[in-house]
This record gives sequence, structure tokens and C-alpha cells, in this order.
Amino acid sequence: MHELSLLSAANEHPERDCLIAEGKTLSYAEVAARVDVALQRLRDCGLARGDRVALTPSVDVDSIVWLYALFEMGAPAVLLHPGLADRERALILRCASPAHVIDDRVPEDRPGHSSDSMDSPSPSDTLTVIYTSGSAGAARGACLSRRAFVASAAAHAAHLGWRDDDRWLLCMPPAHVGGLSVLTRCLIARRCVVLGPPAFEPREVLHILRRDRVTLCSLVPTMLRRLLACEPAWSPHPELRAVLVGGAHFPQALRKRSVEHGIPTLATYGCTEACSQVTTQSPAQAGTLGSGTPLSGIDVRIDDGEIQIRGPVLMDGYLEEDRAHAWQTTDGWLRTGDAGSWLDDGQLLVHGRLDDLIVTGGENVVPREVEDWLQSIPGIESASVFSVPSKEWGEEVVAALVVEPRAYDPGALRDALSAGLAPHKRPKRVCVVEALPLNRTGKVDRALVRSQCVGRLQPI
Repeated sequence: MHELSLLSAANEHPERDCLIAEGKTLSYAEVAARVDVALQRLRDCGLARGDRVALTPSVDVDSIVWLYALFEMGAPAVLLHPGLADRERALILRCASPAHVIDDRVPEDRPGHSSDSMDSPSPSDTLTVIYTSGSAGAARGACLSRRAFVASAAAHAAHLGWRDDDRWLLCMPPAHVGGLSVLTRCLIARRCVVLGPPAFEPREVLHILRRDRVTLCSLVPTMLRRLLACEPAWSPHPELRAVLVGGAHFPQALRKRSVEHGIPTLATYGCTEACSQVTTQSPAQAGTLGSGTPLSGIDVRIDDGEIQIRGPVLMDGYLEEDRAHAWQTTDGWLRTGDAGSWLDDGQLLVHGRLDDLIVTGGENVVPREVEDWLQSIPGIESASVFSVPSKEWGEEVVAALVVEPRAYDPGALRDALSAGLAPHKRPKRVCVVEALPLNRTGKVDRALVRSQCVGRLQPI
């Protein structure tokens, strides 16, 4: 399948820019030479098409070369997040049973001719096994085919298109589908990937954006918030045409700040099981409520409040489960576990996880709605809304707040809640914290927020 072949790309466009790392530009031919060496190393280990290989990819050239080599060989990459604890890593390795674990750099002193006589991967072959965050239990390995990534790239291209000078900044971990998809889309389109710093550092990212003339960028909201907090304020360069923001709730107050700063942010919704992007805003919708409309070839429906997805971008199943039945409806729709609805302009509005819904006194409360309102109040930087047991109401709505001490006014908070939210939606108690804990995907860890705050809640 030549779309995901770095060596084929190098034959087609040997001099085209492929990777930019630390200001140094590598052509497709230069990267292909390193991929060829990596392939030889893999074959020396006795590996062949279909053998699962585990690695912990970072935002660096060696990690990218190893991934391209596995794509070339047709060896499914089992992606391990660098933040995994030893216990979590051991559980995944026991489940995935890889034939090999990559834990070294790509050799530099060996000629490579490993592409000779290699079996060509099939479109139906698994490209990667990506483990979900496991919010509903133990993490599960989503098996994503080569065909699914090609379909996802085509859907993206139909939405935003490609320019000859496009360069996509990679500053999210390639162990997650959002980061990996930057690599697969650019490889399929024969475009250039700009590597961000190994660890996200806002000032360094802003420097790279401008120095390397980045045109496309993917961020989670926390990253965007940190970039906008830099001094002097982020002023986007003319080449930057789209910043895709997804992976977690994108608060309306943060959208408004982005528009005010001239940042071309586009809200997007997706999931690991669908190769990332499912819906994305158009440039005309930037800053508005919602996560855009479904991309070409992808069907989205709301069934009993749940967002469900169908199309060629879907995974083949979880590694640990019956692929035919455990994760989809009888008519082929993926059950996402996310709550959503449609806006009048056709955009998808994501309400959060179905299991985050709070039922207090028989009334339903969507935490994201309350969080958005809280974060629009001066002095409140971010908020996480959750519930605690209540003898009177069943559940009581409460909140953890990150505040700006000089601007935060509890009295103004009470007034704003009374003016903007129905009584059953208003948090009864709050806990002020220095920062909201995040999980490895950049989403607020509600369970950890609850455990940290439950004994510190104070009446408003």
C-alpha cells in the first residue's frame, strides 16, 4: 500500500521537505536512507510482516523513523505512552504480546537494503494498536488498519485541502492518535512535518511556529491556553492557516480569546477508534459553539443521546475483545460513550461523557455547560464540575476552580450563577485549586479532581 510508504514517497519526491527538526530540514530521500537502515535492523531481529512491535515514540527523529520503518514492513506498531507507569506498561505488553520491543536509537553506521523482497502490506493489515485512556476501565488496544488511516486522511484533505507549502507542527505525543495522524496524513500527502520540542514548552513552540513557517497545527485546549498566556501575546504569522483543537473540551471563553488574538482555531471532535478526526469546523465557523460537521465519508448520528459513528475510518475492533460485537451496534455504528446533540447550523455539540451526566433532584446537569459558564466569569481561569452524594438530591453539583486571586470575587460568582444558570445547575460548593489534574491525553481527570477536592469543598 504505497500511500503509507516512506520509500515510495522518496522515489516520487526525493528532494521534497519531509521532516524539520531543531531547525534542520531533512528531505524525503534523506529520511528514506534512515528508514532503510531501520528496516534492516528490524529484519536482523527476525521480524516480518504481521509481527507486532512495541515502541514508546516521542517527538524526535528516531521515533518517527522507527514508525515509518514499521509502516514499510507491515508490522503493527503497538504504541506505548512515555508517561505510563511500569505496571501499566507491563499490562499492555502482556496483552499485546509483541514480537519485539524497540528501545534504542536508529543505527547510523549500517547500509540498508531491507526493502528488497519484502511482502507488500495489504490495505486491511493493522497499521497500529493504540491504547485508549481507559476512562471506563482498563485501557483497550484499538486495532486500526492501513485502510482506515488512508480514509481518515482523505476525509481531512476533502475538508481543508492541501497547499504545496503546507507544514504541520507535531507537538502531541505520537503514541496518541492525534499525534500519529499528523504523521500519517503528511506521509500520505507527501508533505512536511515540523517536530516540536520533546516536552511541550509554550515559548519554544511559538518560536518553532514562526521560524519554520508552520501552516497547520494540532493542539489540545490546555496547550492553546498556555500559548495564549505567553508574554508578549501570541500573534500568528501569515502562513498559519488552521489550528485544529480537540482531544478535550474546548471552552467557549477560550474560543473567544483565540478569535480576539487572530488565531485560526477550528474545533474538532474525534476518537481513537475512528482514527482521530470525525467532525471539524470550517474557517467560517471558527469561534462558534460546536465541533463542526461530519467529514466526507463519515456518518454521525445521535442515538438516545449518544454520539455514534460509522464509516471506513473505524477500527477493526479491540485487541482484547470479540471484534464483531463488543464495540458496535448490529448495524455497524461505533458506540462512542460520548453525549451529544446537533446545533441548528448542523454542527455537532459534544456534551461530554455519558457517564459524567449529573442527576440532581431528578434534573439532568451536563458538566460542560456549567464549566463553560463558570469560565466566562472574570477571575476564573478554568473549572471542573462534578458531583458528590446528597441525601436530599441524590447528587449535589460542585466545582473545582482555578482562579486569578486578584480578580476572583466569590460575591460576583454567586451573582453570575444566579443570572446565568437554573438553580439545579448551580454548584452548591466549590474548591479552589492551583491547577486541574490532567490525564495523559490532556483531558481533565474528573476522578482525580473529585478525590482531591471532596474534603475541601466550601459553600459559595
